[in-house]
Amino acid sequence: MNIFDENFKEIFSAEIISVLGGLLAGTILAYHTDKLLFIPGMLILLPGFLEMRGNISGSLASRLSSGLFLGVIKPNQFKTKIIRGNLIASFLLVIFVSLTLGLLAYLFNYIIFKVSIPKIILLALIAGIIANIIEVILTLFFTFYLFRKGYDPNNIMGPFLTTTGDITSILALLIALVIV
Repeated sequence: MNIFDENFKEIFSAEIISVLGGLLAGTILAYHTDKLLFIPGMLILLPGFLEMRGNISGSLASRLSSGLFLGVIKPNQFKTKIIRGNLIASFLLVIFVSLTLGLLAYLFNYIIFKVSIPKIILLALIAGIIANIIEVILTLFFTFYLFRKGYDPNNIMGPFLTTTGDITSILALLIALVIV
């Protein structure tokens, strides 16, 4: 008799990967804290920005997974109207949320510290787009891959995307710092 069913094994392994990835993301963040916190307002921007990635990619993976289980999306077709619509929605959400986070960080800096740094708005937007491109590719590939291999993407993709979202967000912020 097996105490642990397949769902438990999938969820448990995804959570272990999430913890290890979280440690990696925290290490990267700790190593580059001097660069990120050099810009006033990054402490305001960072928590929301890190949270945004997992939420947007997680909901995309959930919609894709539901479509795959319902048969609305075929496991070998990436170029469909439903997938395109979800990708467009994902990018529109990233643009809107990134601009909002950037504006809030800018306004907080300006109102509280009397410091005007409009670059923080552009920084949030560029980093959001870079991170979203990476996360969308990971979301599409792994959701379809896991489904084709017989796993339930709903059990695995949440923790996986939260972790990869943290890592890609930090890396995207560092790249955006260089660009801006």
